[in-house]
Amino acid sequence: MTTKRIWAIRSGVTGQADSIFIEHNQLALSSAELDDDISKLSPSRSAFKEAFGQAQNNARPESVPMQAGQLFRFVHDVKIGDNVVYPRKSDRNLYWGEIVGPYVFQSEDAEDFAHRRGVRWIGKLLRDRFTPGALYELGATMTLFEVKTFCEELAQKFGAADAARLPPVAAPRTEQPPLASLDVVETTRQFISNKFRSELKGFPLEPFVAELFRAMGYFANPTRKVRDDGIDVIAHRDELGIQPPIIKIQVKAHEANIGADCVKAFYAMVHDSEVGVFITTGGYSGSARDFAHTKCNLRLYNGGDLADLVLKHYDRLGSQYRQQIPLRRVLIPDMTM
Repeated sequence: MTTKRIWAIRSGVTGQADSIFIEHNQLALSSAELDDDISKLSPSRSAFKEAFGQAQNNARPESVPMQAGQLFRFVHDVKIGDNVVYPRKSDRNLYWGEIVGPYVFQSEDAEDFAHRRGVRWIGKLLRDRFTPGALYELGATMTLFEVKTFCEELAQKFGAADAARLPPVAAPRTEQPPLASLDVVETTRQFISNKFRSELKGFPLEPFVAELFRAMGYFANPTRKVRDDGIDVIAHRDELGIQPPIIKIQVKAHEANIGADCVKAFYAMVHDSEVGVFITTGGYSGSARDFAHTKCNLRLYNGGDLADLVLKHYDRLGSQYRQQIPLRRVLIPDMTM
């Protein structure tokens, strides 16, 4: 019985191919190295390595097998009917789809992503729904790779009917990237988000946000014990709190999107000379963001934004919070160089 394989794919270092993926329902690989129809090559890995090496005379020898191997897999190993998962950074969702087209070379208006395959997107789920192990495997910096270890989790959570027939775990090929090459930043952001939902959920998040603003150079204090009007933290630049603008902050440990009504109710408490900052561990509806765009003194921060602030100012957080969110700075290869 033929079993489906699960592939993971990225849309470029800065997400350049995202619109091709989502709007045009095509998977795409960059054609900078082999700007031609690679299905014409002999269907062997050695042929792809030779062609890639000739096209990239200045390529590092150790990078040729991995990059040529990705192109070979895209043409010959990926089959119609296989599943694919796309970790989309812009909205922190994992997109689940099915390969529906053969390899084609589309040179016109390709924007350097001429190697294509048709895809039918079936659904999407937030990254938060998956285990750290699954996210770690999907964090590999290769553009295209086969999911080996967490196939069953992906299939079950996306409701795939053939979850029981997934291929068994196999030993990774030598072309797989080393652990140091994994997307450590995204994995760390996910770790921080998990801490928000566990150890800092609810009221503890408010003093944490106050501490984060202090780490950013503000005088800030939570207001829960003295106020009950929806303002959770007050921040200001001067010690006396009289130099404008005063920053009023509302904090929500909320999984679902915050709607426009909630944001409008908060903004009603912000005077023209003040700045309102709404922080949630979840996200915002489109109408909430549209409303915020009309107000120059209103800022919305979602869970990803909050994690980014923690990463940026982590060293200046108090020891109590660094113990709750234990991180260690490491050096990793820069795969964009």
